[in-house]
Amino acid sequence: MSDVITDTEQVKAVVQGVSAWIPVISALAGGVLTGGVALLVCRVNHRYALEREAAAAAERLRHEQQQTEDKRQKELLYISTELVFVLERFAQGCARVATDDGERDKQDFMRATVIRPELDLNVITGDWRALEPGLAYAIRELPVVKEWSDREIAGMEESEGPPDYTHTMWERKYLYARLGLKAVLQARRLRKLACLPDTRLDATKWSAQPVLWQVWRFERKRRAQMHILRQRELATFHIKMQQRIQADRHSGEQE
Repeated sequence: MSDVITDTEQVKAVVQGVSAWIPVISALAGGVLTGGVALLVCRVNHRYALEREAAAAAERLRHEQQQTEDKRQKELLYISTELVFVLERFAQGCARVATDDGERDKQDFMRATVIRPELDLNVITGDWRALEPGLAYAIRELPVVKEWSDREIAGMEESEGPPDYTHTMWERKYLYARLGLKAVLQARRLRKLACLPDTRLDATKWSAQPVLWQVWRFERKRRAQMHILRQRELATFHIKMQQRIQADRHSGEQE
């Protein structure tokens, strides 16, 4: 009987001990749960804040890019408007040179009657960086090509000499027809890139573009024919030289 009482007292003691720890355990559990929830809420808020900041940064970047693109389009339109008219006026001047047959002066020298046009790109005030690199290069190259063409014409004139400058006139017409077509091509590219109205350089058969194209094709054909004739003359010359050498050798053997 005393053993039963002892066991009962031990159980009561354990129950009392557990009961004493229940508030502590509850407090700890509540603290852990509260801390976990608070940590979760903090992490969720932090993620949402990061997402909002990323969205805001992306929106700012998109806005800045749009502003940059709008500015580039305005610069492109401005410089294209400048360049188009400069290039087309130059092309028209080239067309006049390409159709200049010249005339005889008082000394009976063949002289050109049309002054060669100038191409000054320094008057352009727009931002060249608004253009595509390849297009900007092709336009910037035109004054260099013109300078080279003028040197070729001067060299031909010097080598040909007075009073007849027929070959110089042909060279002048061909080089300026090619130069004018290059200017027309770049002007068309500018109009297309900047969405400008189409050019009127090909409105009629007397307009600059068809005139330049006709002169260029005619000169290309004439040059090809001249090249064939020179090759034939050279071949004939070599044949005659071989025949002369063989004849001299044969006569020497007979002696």
